[in-house]
Amino acid sequence: MAHRHETTTSPQSWRHRRLNIKHIFSSSVGAMLSIGAVAYLSSITGIAFLMPPLGATCFIAFVIPDSAFAQPRNIIGGHLLSSIIGMLCAYFFGVEWWSYAVAVSMAIAVMQILRVLHPPAAADPLLLIMQGTISWDILITPILSGSVILVVFAILFNKFIAKHRYFRIILFYISRFYAYNANRFC
Repeated sequence: MAHRHETTTSPQSWRHRRLNIKHIFSSSVGAMLSIGAVAYLSSITGIAFLMPPLGATCFIAFVIPDSAFAQPRNIIGGHLLSSIIGMLCAYFFGVEWWSYAVAVSMAIAVMQILRVLHPPAAADPLLLIMQGTISWDILITPILSGSVILVVFAILFNKFIAKHRYFRIILFYISRFYAYNANRFC
């Protein structure tokens, strides 16, 4: 029997990363406030604004707000597109074992093509097919409205409470576009 030899020469930086208690606390509070607001709004109105993939969206929006996945366009667009694909697959294919696979793969492909990458949104088609949901009303509540509410909370929380520049990646692309066009026409 061959022994598996593991080398210890490559340092694993994640094991030695310092914990930032302030970031852990602020991101947890941000997630709590945003999900709490969406849940409270759902309870007082009787309209479902909350869906499980929003929990994973909170992780990305508050823990790694610099990520491209955390940008408002990706959060809202990813959830909306993936949900449309899930509803179409539920309508055309029904609840079959292979319709889940087709829906998730199509959602991932469309998010990449349209550049609205948001990993938690890949769960939306599974959720909608499991529920057998084919009502187009679900696109407004909970998908669009829940995503928008969460994005608004992420923007406000990251700007005013966590003092974090949430739109840093958008500003980066605007500056690149300006620099490209300035060089092009001068």
